[in-house]
Amino acid sequence: MFSQEINAYFGRMLQQGLLVAWLGCGFAAIGYAQGDRPPFRAGVSQGKLTNNEINEASGLVASSAHAGHFWTHNDSGDDARVFLIDDSARHRATFYLEGVVARDWEDIGMMARDGRHQLIVGDIGDNRARSPYLTIHVFDEPRADASAALVVDTIPAARIRSYTLRYEDGPRDAESLFFCPLDERLYVISKREIRVGLYGTALPDLPTDTLVLRKEAELPHTFVTAADIRADGSELLVKNLQQVFYWRRRPGESVPACLARPGIPLPYRAEPQGEAIAFSLDGRGYHTLSEMALGLPAHLYFHERIQYGP
Repeated sequence: MFSQEINAYFGRMLQQGLLVAWLGCGFAAIGYAQGDRPPFRAGVSQGKLTNNEINEASGLVASSAHAGHFWTHNDSGDDARVFLIDDSARHRATFYLEGVVARDWEDIGMMARDGRHQLIVGDIGDNRARSPYLTIHVFDEPRADASAALVVDTIPAARIRSYTLRYEDGPRDAESLFFCPLDERLYVISKREIRVGLYGTALPDLPTDTLVLRKEAELPHTFVTAADIRADGSELLVKNLQQVFYWRRRPGESVPACLARPGIPLPYRAEPQGEAIAFSLDGRGYHTLSEMALGLPAHLYFHERIQYGP
């Protein structure tokens, strides 16, 4: 799946004369940050996934209810379920979503409202950009018994809110979403354009009519596979297959204005098919996770924040 997708994608880019431009975008970003000290170290493996049921990890977000744990899920073709793993990549719990069909789940985020932390699962993948609609599922973050060796449970359909969305400018593929706690808006970053789009919408408490994702910015990157925002909204991460970019928001700065500035490229060793990134809840760094592609194991990498002296 991975090699076929890469070959097909870059083959199209070569035909369209876009590959050189894409590489130029990457090198321009690297040049921008050469005078800056990277705020995070290169990744160090904390462990590898040993549960073969988590074979296409395609989203990652820090748990608020379970310190040092993360929620993840598989890519297309799996049951509608989320997995809880610890910071050593050990599988601790599985929760199924009753009545939900997982078409092409690509990312997971966290939202805090009314004193409750809620997970947002994005069924936003659309490789051929043909589907007029995309879906997100929102539900209270599950709690797992810490004393149990492994928890398997089901979230009742009555506790899941499913929203239907569409892009204002037509169907497209996406693998990245996050919810900003400062402006309380949902953001989706498209995947395949030579300059990907940042799309945003308000998210009402209850599903109503179809929500419209409006284009609010462009990023000079392509093949974006993951994104995250820190729990307090102060920092953002965006990654593609080969690089991770970082932004710190200025006081009062909106998400579109922040991402319109050049991101700082971070030390990153490309993973087999890295489609998941998440800040740690305590802000000490961020984690990345890959699908089990090309017969290679998927490691949970931790990128520690560097504390520079005065």
